[in-house]
Amino acid sequence: MIPYRVRSPIPQLRASFHSPRLRRRALIASVFSMGCLHLIIAIASVQQKSATFDEVAHVTAGYSYWKQNDYRLHPENGNLPQRWMALPLVAFSSRLNFPDLATDSWRSSDLWQVGDDFFHDSGNDFKWMLIAARSMIAIISVALCMLVFFWSRSLFGNAGGLISLVVCAFSPTILAHGRLATSDLFAAFFFAAAVWSIWELLHRLSVARLLAGTLAVSGLFLCKTSAVLILPMTLVMALFTLIPRQTISITSPRGRRYDLRSQLARRSYVLGVTVFIGLAAYTSVWAAYGFRYSASPGTDHAFYKFQDIKTVAQHSGTAGTAAMWLAEHRVLPEAYLYGTAFMAAHEGRAAFFNGEYETKGWRLFFPYCLAVKTPLAVFGLLALGMIALPRSARSSDNSSRMTIAYQLVPLVIAINIFWGVFLGTQLNIGHRHLLPTYPLMFVLAGAAAHWCRQRTKILAGTIALLLMWLVAESLASYPHYLSYFNPLVPREQAYRHLVDSSLDWGQDLPSLKKWLDANAPPKEPVFLGYFGSARPRSYGIEARSLPMLEYQQEPLELVPGTYCISATSLQSVYGELPGRWNAEYESYYQDLNRQFENELPSQGELRSQWDILRVRRLFASLRHREPDANAGYSVLIYRLSAPELEAALHGPPAELDRFSWETRRMLEELLNPSRNKKSI
Repeated sequence: MIPYRVRSPIPQLRASFHSPRLRRRALIASVFSMGCLHLIIAIASVQQKSATFDEVAHVTAGYSYWKQNDYRLHPENGNLPQRWMALPLVAFSSRLNFPDLATDSWRSSDLWQVGDDFFHDSGNDFKWMLIAARSMIAIISVALCMLVFFWSRSLFGNAGGLISLVVCAFSPTILAHGRLATSDLFAAFFFAAAVWSIWELLHRLSVARLLAGTLAVSGLFLCKTSAVLILPMTLVMALFTLIPRQTISITSPRGRRYDLRSQLARRSYVLGVTVFIGLAAYTSVWAAYGFRYSASPGTDHAFYKFQDIKTVAQHSGTAGTAAMWLAEHRVLPEAYLYGTAFMAAHEGRAAFFNGEYETKGWRLFFPYCLAVKTPLAVFGLLALGMIALPRSARSSDNSSRMTIAYQLVPLVIAINIFWGVFLGTQLNIGHRHLLPTYPLMFVLAGAAAHWCRQRTKILAGTIALLLMWLVAESLASYPHYLSYFNPLVPREQAYRHLVDSSLDWGQDLPSLKKWLDANAPPKEPVFLGYFGSARPRSYGIEARSLPMLEYQQEPLELVPGTYCISATSLQSVYGELPGRWNAEYESYYQDLNRQFENELPSQGELRSQWDILRVRRLFASLRHREPDANAGYSVLIYRLSAPELEAALHGPPAELDRFSWETRRMLEELLNPSRNKKSI
């Protein structure tokens, strides 16, 4: 029989306290202090950041779920996290005004317009709304730190738990997303909680474990459509539970213990627990949507973009077909199914990686993100932990050796399944999608506690130095955690490698305002190419807008001045005429130049197209020169003189590909229909 739980083979950290009570108090004080410090850093740093692209939509959707009993807004990003972050707004709803429900934007579920109206045009204090919602996610971030500590402590003792806790609490990735009103950190917490609680429940049944497993899995399925990954994880973990000579123990509410030893009894138990949690999660999904199939209280309603499930199913492959069948039989709520199909329809999205553009993704995208956006000290601790595990096994008896390996099974299973998905997905828009793997890595880092013993002072000192390096690097990155890159990529050059939520999510309007106040000449024109959903004027920025995602009606006059451009905008990833400058764009641009040589129209479609062509050509030129400054590393600032502007708009193009990105993709598919969907 493989022993499920024995005394941790990793040595405990030797404290100077002789009394167990004092050691326990010191441990509790350390853990509590670390959680408080994490919360303070997260909330203090995020107050210096503007709303990121998706936050307004998340908060508005959550508020509408509570107050309007309507689930059409943002159903693809989870009912539970959006409800959770909106709780403070609901508590003070008498102070808030929601947009008119008779508008076209509400009827069509235009979450971006409704959210913009809710935050900026309804007389509400948008800064209070934002910090209140963000604080709710920061609470979950602290809970994630505690989860990592207790899981690591159960494997590697107090020393291992503390190492994992420090790594999690000061992780730039956790600090970046553990303070934003989005569902990413929420999903990471529930994934980790679900994996651990299911593993525990597959070996020992008690009321507390059953409740924890039920809540974790139910919460996970209300967070992200990727929750389905818990199914193969559970299946593989269950197979380990059913290996010969394993025992499952059941503890009754009165404390009596029963052991299940026969294969039939253990199979029946695993099946029963799985069915119970599955039914509980299924019921929770219906409860979150008010036990109502229809997304809206009214009968006449439409979802954002695709209007209904039938339409979105036509664009989402197998997932859409499944969603359509489930909708016809009303197996799950309408909004839940629409959100799932909507995500499947958007798997192939425009993305940027090291100067290249794709909609099919790259196999190296997520490994690269992990390599450059994870502190090197964390890799060092993981390496020491992985070296320690076999050494611990060799120094233990056979029973303890098997326990060490067996207890790592859920971590190994989850990490492998996650990475199998990451390497195959076409959705390569952000490092944040790796978030569910980070808590698992942090737990494994606790194995480095093996070296915390007197006869390994050098390695124990190395661990201390790595932890100090991590803490120092994290504090030095304050408050710019979203734009954090480790020393492998200089942060000033990060925009050449990754953009969007890996670097620039619209968060640095306050930093830009501070820079402009200190450096911009009072009468010099300021131009802003902003990637985000916040309003620059709400942060005191007066600038001429450069067309980014769509054509703008007002004619654009480009003159010498200060040009502030978001990294994502500079790389021309989204919107009209995406990608590198090319012969197709250049030909059309020169045609319009000749057409407007004698008379420049003041407005109209051709004028709008000409304006955005000029902006894209300007960006192509700026990609080949260093910025004069930056704001928060995500907004690049250029001071352009008349000759520089003239050269960018009318001189030889700084880059000139033969085909546009979209044309090249079409040609590749025509010439090689069986081409692998993933780029190398």
